[in-house]
Amino acid sequence: MRLPGLHSRRGQAGWIAGAAVVVLALFVWVAPYNIAARLPHLPGVSWLLHTYMQNAVRTWSLGTEAPDWYDEDDPALVRLGAGHFETGCAPCHGAPGRPPNPVTRGMRPAPPPLDEPAADYAPRELHWIVRNGFKYTGMPAWPSADREDELWALVAFLRDYPALDAEDYAALAYGPSAPPDLNAARRITFGGLNDRLDELTDTCARCHGEDGLGREGTAPRLAGQSQAYMEETLDAYASGLRPSGIMEPVAATLSQAEIAQLAEHYAGLPAGPAAPADPDRDALITEGAALAKLGDAERPSCLSCHGEGGEVRRNPLFPRIAGQDERFLLVWLRLWRDRPFGGTPYAQVMHEAARWLTDAQTEALAAYFSTLDPESRSDPAE
Repeated sequence: MRLPGLHSRRGQAGWIAGAAVVVLALFVWVAPYNIAARLPHLPGVSWLLHTYMQNAVRTWSLGTEAPDWYDEDDPALVRLGAGHFETGCAPCHGAPGRPPNPVTRGMRPAPPPLDEPAADYAPRELHWIVRNGFKYTGMPAWPSADREDELWALVAFLRDYPALDAEDYAALAYGPSAPPDLNAARRITFGGLNDRLDELTDTCARCHGEDGLGREGTAPRLAGQSQAYMEETLDAYASGLRPSGIMEPVAATLSQAEIAQLAEHYAGLPAGPAAPADPDRDALITEGAALAKLGDAERPSCLSCHGEGGEVRRNPLFPRIAGQDERFLLVWLRLWRDRPFGGTPYAQVMHEAARWLTDAQTEALAAYFSTLDPESRSDPAE
């Protein structure tokens, strides 16, 4: 049975749909809406976009949990976040005591100051923003989604950001080497390779310290690492073979001559003493020592490659890990456990050695190696 008017209504719907497609095609073709960044949005558009963004962050960050080692009150973690903020965030967002680069005033939307957003968002929401960025804003995603440790360092810093003044910020981002004028510190300088080396080591010092000892756990110790290992690792960061949202942007700007000079510079610095051991953790350290000495045909012991203290390592491409910060060692053991991180030709070897470790074993190993004196030498060959 035919229903009266059914075909006519279908025909009308088809005509309406076809007309809508034509209108949409004409709109895209003619482009009557001016997308120039110089012009403000139409009334209500900014509110709509910002409200949607806030709701999207809240929704998509659900289920994000901080790792067990994360402590937003850890000063070393906050300093690491501050050091990267100065490199990767301050040019667009500004920093306490310094406005953003004038180029950003021409962006639509312009990158906002971060004191209010940092206070308004929960840690999981800040993590989602830093990790994923925003479409249509110029806010990039983190260069490496695999480096959760770096993301949480920036979150820890942003949690403190609203309370910082210019002096506080300079102390966090630069440490004792903070220049009196942060604006002057970012000016372009011209000179020879030696002048450039001074400029580069100033940048490295923000996280690794002027002495290369890591600013009390802010970043890995570079002092005393072999020149070969430093060169291989910087090359890996520069090429993206070893992922890092903090190190890749820095290393990518380096020439081979600069990489060689930086590696030689840090290889020549004294490795310095280890942090004092906590006597309340003797059992954990003893467990770590036993684990470090274990090994078999399939799993070499930690000490067989890295040595104990300042011993001569089997290969200059094996890093010195004695005396490294405990949090850094813990994070990297778990990174290597989950996948091989590029850097040297021996990345797969480290992954095979670490992939059997439990969380408790990584904690014990990190505690043990952090207490070893990197300059002690007990190798009979010495």
